[in-house]
Amino acid sequence: MDLKSFLLEKRTSVLERWLGDVLSSYPSQTAEFIRNRKNQFANPVGNIISEGISGIFDGLLAGLEADAQPDAGVMADFLEDIIKVRAIQDFSASQALGFIFSLKKAVRDEVGALGEGGEGLHKELGRLDGSIDRLALAAFDVYSQCRERIYELKANEVRNQTYRILQQANLICGTNPAETGKGGGNGDSPEKKIG
Repeated sequence: MDLKSFLLEKRTSVLERWLGDVLSSYPSQTAEFIRNRKNQFANPVGNIISEGISGIFDGLLAGLEADAQPDAGVMADFLEDIIKVRAIQDFSASQALGFIFSLKKAVRDEVGALGEGGEGLHKELGRLDGSIDRLALAAFDVYSQCRERIYELKANEVRNQTYRILQQANLICGTNPAETGKGGGNGDSPEKKIG
């Protein structure tokens, strides 16, 4: 049996192991909620993670065909959805992205359960490992872009709040520079006081 056939057969088990590793990064009550709530509207984070790891796993399996490459576009969409959620949560970069590498452990645990019968599969794991490593590099780019966007949103919010406070204190007049994109509509900047 080749690795792809084995992983297709063990798909549910591998995904359960992988989901367990992903959820281990959350507090126990949160992990329990994510695992047990199946409604996508009551549990959008759990839905995004479950669908995401399934889609990524299926994309990686497709890449195990001879001379095939994983469908990077499809996997990127699933990866981006998961990374967006984890980027806004209180995770370091390594915690947010570590779930990708835990797929290697989930696969090896399944192959290891075969004992001597899984020896031939160990030789094929290198190709899957390479695909997972490339996926992790792509995830880092997505994570960096998400965090950059979050910082931009926070900076814009602070600037807008400061402007509104100054405006309410009658220290400036004109339009909000964030609304026009050019500074005040009458040439005034937020720093210019009305005298």
